[in-house]
Amino acid sequence: MITLYSFSTPHGHRASILLEELGLPYKVQRVDYHDGRVHDPDFARISPLGKFPALVDTRDGQERALFGSGAILTCLAAENGKLLPADPAEQAGFQCWFNLVLTDLTPATSGQFRFHVLAPERLPYAMDYFAGEVERCLLALDGRLGQCPWLGGHAYTIADIAAFPFIDAIAKGGGLAGRLPELNRWYGEVGARPAVRRGMAVPG
Repeated sequence: MITLYSFSTPHGHRASILLEELGLPYKVQRVDYHDGRVHDPDFARISPLGKFPALVDTRDGQERALFGSGAILTCLAAENGKLLPADPAEQAGFQCWFNLVLTDLTPATSGQFRFHVLAPERLPYAMDYFAGEVERCLLALDGRLGQCPWLGGHAYTIADIAAFPFIDAIAKGGGLAGRLPELNRWYGEVGARPAVRRGMAVPG
C-alpha cells in the first residue's frame, strides 16, 4: 500500500493526480499543517524538512519513502513506464519544460501568494517581483503550448501534472481571464481528465 502524506495545496495535488493517473491504490494521511509548517516530529523521518507531499510505499514488503513532488513524479512515472515522453526526440524539450515548471513557475507562484496574501505587511518590491515572474512564466507556457499540445511535447506527461495545480490556482484567481488562449485551451483539457478531477479533490 502507498500512504500519501499531503494537504490541499498545489504541491500536494501533484502527487494525488499522479497516483490517480497511474491507477495505483493509496490512502491519504492528512498532515498537521498550519502557520506554514508541518508540526509532527515523526514526519521528519519521512520528509527531513517537514515538507509535503511525501509518501511511504510498502507494496514490496519493504518501506520506501519519497518526499517532494518532483521526486514523486519522476520516480513513480519512471517505475511505471508511463507519463513520460515515448519519443526520444522529445526528451530534451520535456526536461526543459518540466524543470521550468519546478524551478520557475512553482517558486514564482508560491512567492506571489506569500507576499500578496500571507505577509503581515505589504512589500511592494517583493509583490511586484513575484507578480512579474508569474507573468513571465505564463507567457512562456502559452508560447510553448502554441507549438505543441502538451508541455512535454505531443503526449500528456508529468510536466502537465506538475503545472496544472499551480495554473489552476492562478486561473481561479482570475489570472487567465480573457488572455493566453493556448494556456486556457490546455487548462481546460487537463482539468477535464477524470484522474485530474479526482486528484484535485484529495485530501477532501
